[in-house]
Amino acid sequence: MRIIGGEHRGRKIIRPEAEATRPTKDRIRESVFNIVSERLPDSDILDIFAGSGAYGLEALSRGAKRAVFVDNSKYCASIIKNNINTLNVKYRSKVIISDAFETIEQLYNKKEKFDLLFADPPYNTGLAKKTLIKVNQYDILNEFGLLIIEHHVEEVLPQTGKNVTILKKKTYGDTNISIYIKNGENSDLPGNV
Repeated sequence: MRIIGGEHRGRKIIRPEAEATRPTKDRIRESVFNIVSERLPDSDILDIFAGSGAYGLEALSRGAKRAVFVDNSKYCASIIKNNINTLNVKYRSKVIISDAFETIEQLYNKKEKFDLLFADPPYNTGLAKKTLIKVNQYDILNEFGLLIIEHHVEEVLPQTGKNVTILKKKTYGDTNISIYIKNGENSDLPGNV
């Protein structure tokens, strides 16, 4: 697995063994970052269900100010820390070993806000929709912040919610990337969560 663009382009990062995670394919990650590239410089990133940390590390390579990585697995957290050290971005990174949804609530209570939130939960577990629900319950995105959820094509997510509205959806084989933008204005639209 490699960093695709930016300062660390081409640098190798390690990923957890296949049983522990389902790594995002490079072409999908590249497409996501082509879409969000203008928002990356000096941004604050939250990477939940982080696995190897590939989304957050890619964002740091492309100019993000800081990244917070969240995974409930000590094993995955150790992989993320190893990758952070390999890329020498420790001063811009924080790793939290905890449940993603508890962490969202805790970050909200600390009044932390993020410009981009990457969520790559296990497929077909209901966690993609639960992520959307939690982000609508706990407003942790900055104005015009983006929530990027990677999920299986059979997992149907609502188009809008209290805090976010779908901006773009892309399909790559059995994977959907749903990108939501913070709105705060459309809480009465149909299909809210």
